[in-house]
Amino acid sequence: MQGSYDYRAIVLSFLIAWFAAFVAIQLVGRVRGASTRQATTWIWAGGIAFGLGIWSMHFMGMLAFRLPVPMLYDVRMTALSVIPAVLSSVLALYVAGTLRRGFPQLLLSALFMGLGICAMHYVGMAAITFSPGASYATFWVVASVVVAVAVSLVALHLLVRFSWLESEPRFGLQVGASALMALGICGMHYTGMAALQVGPDTYCLTRAGAVPGEQLSLVIVSIALLYLAAITIGSQRDLHASEQRFRALVDGAPGAMLIVDEDGRINLSNLEAERLLGYRRGELVGQPVDLLVPEPSRQRYASDRHEFLRTPHRIHIGGAREVHCRHRDGTQIPIELGLNPLTVQGRRVVVASIMDLTERKNAEQRIRRLAYYDTLTGLPNRSHFQLRLEEQLKHAGEDGFGLIFADLDGFKEINDSLGHSAGDRVLAQIAHRLREGVGERGEVFRFGGDEFIILLPGGSSTRDAGIAEELIRRIAVPIWMESKQLGVTLSLGSVRHPEHGNEHDGLVKRADIALYQAKAIGKNVHLRFRADMEESVTRRFTLLNDLRGAQEQGQLILLYQPMIELRTRRVIGAEALVCWDHPQHGRITPSTFIPVAEEHGLIESLGEWVLEEAVRQCSSWRTRGLTPLRLAVNVSSAQFRDAMHLRNMVDRVLRRHGYPADGLELEITERQIMRDPESGVASMKALSELGVAMSLDDFGTGYSSLGHLRDFPLRKLKIDRSFTDQIDRDPAGLAIVRAVVELARNLGMRVVAEGVERESQVGPLRTSECAEVQGFLFGAPMSAAEFERRLLRPALA
Repeated sequence: MQGSYDYRAIVLSFLIAWFAAFVAIQLVGRVRGASTRQATTWIWAGGIAFGLGIWSMHFMGMLAFRLPVPMLYDVRMTALSVIPAVLSSVLALYVAGTLRRGFPQLLLSALFMGLGICAMHYVGMAAITFSPGASYATFWVVASVVVAVAVSLVALHLLVRFSWLESEPRFGLQVGASALMALGICGMHYTGMAALQVGPDTYCLTRAGAVPGEQLSLVIVSIALLYLAAITIGSQRDLHASEQRFRALVDGAPGAMLIVDEDGRINLSNLEAERLLGYRRGELVGQPVDLLVPEPSRQRYASDRHEFLRTPHRIHIGGAREVHCRHRDGTQIPIELGLNPLTVQGRRVVVASIMDLTERKNAEQRIRRLAYYDTLTGLPNRSHFQLRLEEQLKHAGEDGFGLIFADLDGFKEINDSLGHSAGDRVLAQIAHRLREGVGERGEVFRFGGDEFIILLPGGSSTRDAGIAEELIRRIAVPIWMESKQLGVTLSLGSVRHPEHGNEHDGLVKRADIALYQAKAIGKNVHLRFRADMEESVTRRFTLLNDLRGAQEQGQLILLYQPMIELRTRRVIGAEALVCWDHPQHGRITPSTFIPVAEEHGLIESLGEWVLEEAVRQCSSWRTRGLTPLRLAVNVSSAQFRDAMHLRNMVDRVLRRHGYPADGLELEITERQIMRDPESGVASMKALSELGVAMSLDDFGTGYSSLGHLRDFPLRKLKIDRSFTDQIDRDPAGLAIVRAVVELARNLGMRVVAEGVERESQVGPLRTSECAEVQGFLFGAPMSAAEFERRLLRPALA
């Protein structure tokens, strides 16, 4: 794997090495002019400075080296690599500053110093978490050791020769000598880098304690420059002159830096700090640091600063904390602040390294927005609701809080007819209306799909009911979409804490149960949770589970109700009705379990079984020579919506049992076909092509349009029992029946009157010329065996 170099970083690494070498030369003079005790202090201070300079130059050089993979460093191994650099630098200052040595002694010292620098370099390289591990070219490793020893020898000679001449500093010579030393140090580093060999599939492992190279290099260089700056300040009689000499390097540091004295005044700031904080060059120096501290934090900051200066601290990577600082224009900037206390000429100062976190915070805010807010409606989402509900449960007062679960009625039809894009725009408008309706009284969340939850702190059930009714009114106002007026309504179920529960899932579940009941009684209403609702849902859930296995366990049976020709009272057909013989609850009527089957996707398999069994039975009767019958079978909405599947299934069943298509009637209710009249006509025509008759059940209860009725390919209308029940007692009822019969005759249809239970109803139906009837007067739904016996009996007189 080939790498490349960033030449700007190479130049910066040279400047760092140059600055470190210059400081070392300066400090050798201090060592020579100091007492034994002071000399030891300066040797270690200077050795640490020189070692940190070499160490930071190494990592800046690593930042200059670009590989196709991001480099991650092990922090502990990185920290360990500074030790040989510091020890070898201490040795260099000891040799150069204390005793005059001959060439053999300088060579031996150079050997130890070179090996120390090499150890620092390769330990630092080992900190990179390559997988598989890197290898090194032997030639270049040996070359780097030779260069390191040679550089160390030159460095020791220059330290001895140019640190102090005739008791007077020669500044120009010191600058040139330090530049030469910097070139040698850089040469050693890049020779060592040439030894690195990594494969094309190499990558860096992400593990605990591993940090990106850019961040690590930034920290190391910042620490080294700060330390070098502090040593320079402490070693010079004139602070201002010292500042000018390292200003260029400090300004070139990859990060903002400030030095603050114990009185809270800024002694030094680099260009990056002034740019970040909005000040011109030099404006921050001499200003109180409180100028940069937000007003609410100033008092606490002052006490923290004094405590920080009073307590010894160890400099360590990753010790920064996130705070806010004040920009010149008054705004607050999120920063990562690293603080390191130093003593300069007997005074304690704080070196502050500052990293701008604005972009990172903005990214975190965007991520949080995506995690906790719905992108379509702008409302907080389900995850946010769960957090807010937990907060309410922890801090709710005596009044508790309200929770309303809301669901749109009729939204699926909008999606199906106009598409999901239009549905999304409708949802956005609904969300806006909900927010306006709730206002400051609570929070609205999008729970998912077309479901919303409203959290209402405090208040009472009366307040909750008032808000619910207001939301119903707001949502009921028609929405204009693509020049079409769309109507949706809102069903709501509500609970209150602590009346209806003290835990998260229980409250949401009970609100959902109340919403379910609101939809079941007709929608567009608000219901408050009651205990009996939960019992009803539990029973319904048990019923659903039992229904899933009822067919396989033979618990479903078919009953047949006779269809009577009124003039002769002869049985001319049968309507097949499915019942459920439950092992615990006895016989369950279709009106109880058919809605459950429709709601949970069981109705298609159930409807197919009913048709199969009914056709099989009627075919058996025909085969045995019984009177040919017309068989009527009810069709569910789910079956009717998929016209081709229903047609193919009917054709398959008829062929399997050899039953004539004209002997089968499929019954559909008005409400089912009026949901989509055009699709209903297409479905009925597809079935009529087989020769199957279509019958309209419960006529008069579905509010069908007579214009659509004319288009439906129907052969029969079945008058609902609600009209025939009072036909012998109410003239208005008789008039309706006669009108329906006349209408059907004009449209070429036959009429069946349902619910005939009294003999007194027969006369009015005859005078109305109603052709067929059904009802308990002529026979209740019965088993196949009972119906067969009924066929063998003569017609009723």
